[in-house]
This record gives sequence, C-alpha cells and structure tokens, in this order.
Amino acid sequence: MAVTKMNLVSVVGSMRKLDTVLDVCCSGENFHLEQATSFFHNSSDFTSITDENPYSPLYTKLKDTLVGARLEPIPTDDSTPLMQDAQIAEFVEEFSAAMRSVSEERTRIETELARIEREMEQLKHFEGLEMRLDEIFACEYIKVRFGRLPRESYDKLSLYSDNPFVILFPCTKDSQYVWGVYCAPIEAVAEVDRIFQSLFWERLMIPDAVGTPKEAYEVLDARREELIKQRDEASQKVEDYWALKSADCSRLLAYLEKRSSRFELRRSVARYKEGDTFFLAGWVPKREAKSFRAKLERVGDLDIDIEKPDKDAEQSPPVEIRNKAVFRPFEFYVKMYGLPSYREIDPTPFVAITYFILFGMMFADVGQGIVLSIIGYFIMWKHMKMELGRIVGICGISSAIFGVLLGSVFGFEEWLNPFWGWVSSKTGVPLNHGKLINVEDSEVVNYLIYATIGIGAVLVAVAMLLNIYTKLRQGMFGDALFGQNGVAGLLFYTSIIIGAVGMLTGLYSVMTTTYIVCLIVIPLILIFLREPLGELLEGKKHWLPEKPGEFLMQNFFELFEVLLSYVSNTVSFLRVGAFILVHYGMMTVVFTLAEMSPEGSFGYIAVVIIGNIIVIALEGLLVGIQALRLEFYEMFSRFYSGSGRAFTPSGARLPAHN
Repeated sequence: MAVTKMNLVSVVGSMRKLDTVLDVCCSGENFHLEQATSFFHNSSDFTSITDENPYSPLYTKLKDTLVGARLEPIPTDDSTPLMQDAQIAEFVEEFSAAMRSVSEERTRIETELARIEREMEQLKHFEGLEMRLDEIFACEYIKVRFGRLPRESYDKLSLYSDNPFVILFPCTKDSQYVWGVYCAPIEAVAEVDRIFQSLFWERLMIPDAVGTPKEAYEVLDARREELIKQRDEASQKVEDYWALKSADCSRLLAYLEKRSSRFELRRSVARYKEGDTFFLAGWVPKREAKSFRAKLERVGDLDIDIEKPDKDAEQSPPVEIRNKAVFRPFEFYVKMYGLPSYREIDPTPFVAITYFILFGMMFADVGQGIVLSIIGYFIMWKHMKMELGRIVGICGISSAIFGVLLGSVFGFEEWLNPFWGWVSSKTGVPLNHGKLINVEDSEVVNYLIYATIGIGAVLVAVAMLLNIYTKLRQGMFGDALFGQNGVAGLLFYTSIIIGAVGMLTGLYSVMTTTYIVCLIVIPLILIFLREPLGELLEGKKHWLPEKPGEFLMQNFFELFEVLLSYVSNTVSFLRVGAFILVHYGMMTVVFTLAEMSPEGSFGYIAVVIIGNIIVIALEGLLVGIQALRLEFYEMFSRFYSGSGRAFTPSGARLPAHN
C-alpha cells in the first residue's frame, strides 16, 4: 500500500574519491548505506576498511575540555573547516592546554572552598563551647569526641547513669538532633564509644584548629571569603578565554563531530585487495534514483549501477512507509508491532480505518469523545509531544460520531432526542423511544451483539484477503492458495459464516450436500494438505511427507487449532458489543449516585462531573487497549509479519546541529 519502492545502488571508484562520495550519500535524506561485504558470497577479493579515525581523538579531546570547563558550545549549522586538517590538531592542543590550565585552577579552588564550608558547617554547632580546640586535641590521657545524637537517643542517656563517662555535653539542638561533646579516659573510651554508637551517634571530624570553635569559625570564614574571590577571578579567566575562542571552537567541534561520524561510515565500505578501489552499496527510494545518480555523476570517474531490488534476492531492502496525513498517526501502532517487510503491504490505512470504527463503537459518547479529542491533541500531542496523542485525538472524534448515533452526551441519554425527532420528521427514519439506537431495549442489544460478530467476521475475511494478496506478491503461492488464511481458508470461513447466518435467521438455506462438500469439506482438506501441496506447486521433487503417520497426526491437531482460531477470533469481537453496554452501565451507576442529591444541586453536579472524568480515563484506557488487541491478535496475525527493518538515511546517522 504505502511501502516506498527502493532501488539498489552500487558504486565503484578510486579510494581518493571515497570521502567525496560519502559526502554525497550523506547530503540528503535519501540513501541507506549497507555493509558492502554482505553483497559478496566470496569476499576473498575484498576487505573491510579499518583505517584509524583521525578525527575521533581530536573531537573527544575538545569535547572533554569543554565538559571539564563546564562550557556549552554555541549551536551552529556551519561545520565547514576553519583551517587545514594539519592545523586542527595544533589548535585543539593549544586550546585544551590553555583552557585546562584555567579550569583546573578554578576546580582546585572550588575543592578547597567546599572543604572549608564543610568544616564551617561542623564548627557552627559548637560555637558555644568555651574551650580551645588545640588544647583539647593535645590531651594525652583523655579522648574527646564531637558529634550528634538523635533527640530520642539523647533522652535515653539517663539509662546509662551507672557509667560516669556516658555523658553528652550539648552545644546546639534542632527538632531532630542534639550536637555535643563527650569525653572519656583512654582505658574506658572503647566502651563509651560502643554505647554511643548503639544510640546512633554520628561522629564529626572537627578540623585541627587553634582557639575556641567560634575563633576557628571566624578564621575559616575569612579564608572562605578569600577563596570565593579567587574562584570568581578564575571563572572570569575561563569566560574571557571562551569569549575569545567560542565561535571558532564551536564551529570546529561541529566539523570534527561531523567528520568523525562520517569517517565511521567507511566501515560499511569494502576495499578491493588488489588496487586502490572501493565498493559501496545501499538503497535509495525509486522516486529519487535519478537525482541521486546525477549527484554521484558530478563526482566523476565512478562506476554507478542502480537496479531493482530483485537483482539480489538475498538482500532485503529497508522499509520506508509513506501515508496520507490522515493515516500517518496510526503508523505508531504499526511500528509497535514491527515494520512491514519490503514485499508486505503497509497495514497503516487498514489499522486507521478499523481502529477508528472499533474505538468509536465501544466508547460512544458525544461529550466524552470531544473531551478525549481535546486532551489527546492539545495536551498529549501538542504539549507533551506524545505520538499516542494524535491517535487519541482522532479516536475522540469517532467516539463523538457514534455517540450521536446512540444519543449519549456525557451520559445524558435524552439530550439528543429532539435532534433525532427532527431527523425522523425529515427522513422517516424509525425511532425507538426517541433514539435511533436504544441500548435500553433488550431486543436492540441482541441485534448489537449479532452486528458486532458480523463486523468481526467481515474484518477477519478482509484480513485473509490481505494475506492472499501479500503471499502472491512474495511468490508464496502455496500459502496463498492452501493456507488457513489463504484462498482455501477464506472459502471455508465465509461458507461457514454464510451458512450459519441462513440457519439462524431462517431467511435462506444453502447447506446442501454440494455446498458442504465443495465449499467446506474440500477447502478443509486443502488446508490439511497445505504443506505437500505447496511444495508440489513450487516444483519440489520430494513433496510427499517422509513419515505419513507423523504427518497425519501433527496436521490433525494443527487443523483442530485452526478451527478453534476461526471461532475464537470471530467471537472475540463480542467485546465490541459488550463495551457498548459497559459504557451505558457505568454512566447508569454515575447517575444513580448523582440522583441521591437533588437534581441541579452542587452534589448532583459534582458527582456527574467526577463520574464523567473517571469514565473518560478508565473506559478510554480499556477501549484503547481492547481495540488494539483486536487489531494485533484477530487481524494482524492473519496477514502481517512485521519483520521489516527501517530505512535509515546515512545523513540521519550524522549528528545534527541546531
């Protein structure tokens, strides 16, 4: 449907032109570079290019220098070289050395400043202690400990009154801790330390200082002010040097990053062992093949070959899917399952249409649908940049459309009755208690259930048709004709559905012997024999099963599983009808609670609003998941493998500069 047709491009040329060719390949968004050696069964004449990247060390060094200096390069789109490659290394070395010198000086000052501030933080809790720290630390027979205890632990110290050394001299307190000092003789300090540690004591390592804690704090504060001044001077040196070099450095960084990334693309190119020649291969969209060839021809002296992808059957082209704007949001769901392989159809339009319908049927409410659409588009997509938001916005519209058909607006089932009355008067459409579709009528409910099963049967049949088309495109004629989702499966399934509808409704009868044998029994036999028949159709000599008994037993159980899948996949669509009733039931609960208060009162309005919010969030999530489940399990599994790989332009692999 919307899988872009690709052409295989191969280029042979002199190694001295390789960088120019890679520049052309990366100049747009239209070339997907492949590993060249994968195109040769015998690679003895070729070798991969393993040259050392000359740009990577320079880029890394320049980038690390900026990171170390805490500088951000100026965003630029200009990555043209400022100088010859030979001069770049000299510039990077000079800049890195100069910037490292001033930034390392700033870092050293900041490290010392952080240490000073930590020491000041510790000392401020002991400023009330009128003792000289140098004298305390000079004691030979007594050990002094500074630290803090949790307040609840401080209150437990009285339990250790039998030990005269378990005493904390408090200095400061807050709501959680008590800061203080305890001391003990050398021979008793180990036991005292153990007791305090059991009370969650946190020891603080007070710096060696002279004078009282207050005097030491003032000395450290003066040193801190001096370091702040030195730090500001060092920062100014960094900023001054950066202001001088920022433009050139940023442009050079962009150049090195681009050249380094582009040089790495050489790893995908093959070099002929004999001679100075390279081989490069990749994919280009068919629509751009001519313009791409023209760009390469301007390089000159190149052997360029652009062919259809069938030229090399072992090389599967990458996949680019292109859809109309209305379908494009649903590519998000398709990519969740997996990209189509090159010869598969793109199921995005199918998903968009079916998901839109299924979601709206299961969540049919005009008001809630509009709210959901606003949330999805303006909040999830525009504000939060969520891909899912666009789908939610579209599905909200579907909910509103089906809400009109069922006559529900924020759960109010009568608000649209005048509208349908007017429609009936103009068109003669019959109404059921003022509604087009009245889910309060049990007979209508039965019709809804039957209708959802019928919709499911139609969608399963469409999925089979898509599978037949895909298998024929891929040349898998056995699966297309005899598979459970091929022609035989489609005949069997549709014949059973048509016959069952006739028997249940009594409108017609087709279950004759001829009908049963030709359209039910024979297709079933073909499905049973699909493997040998498929191999026979492909012209294989040994198409008969080697072990007939094992083949019959295995295929019997597989056929039984196939029959069960037909039934389960069809019945699974009952959930569509069930959710129509679930929505009505949930809103009935909301209004039952609301009517406990007088209509129009604050309580009534609050319950209705909160109830609608809950229903929108809960039902929107559940319906979204269930509709997606129907897509993936009941339909995708019949025709879609999702085994493709993305088309990644070589230019997109390079860094972007804003």
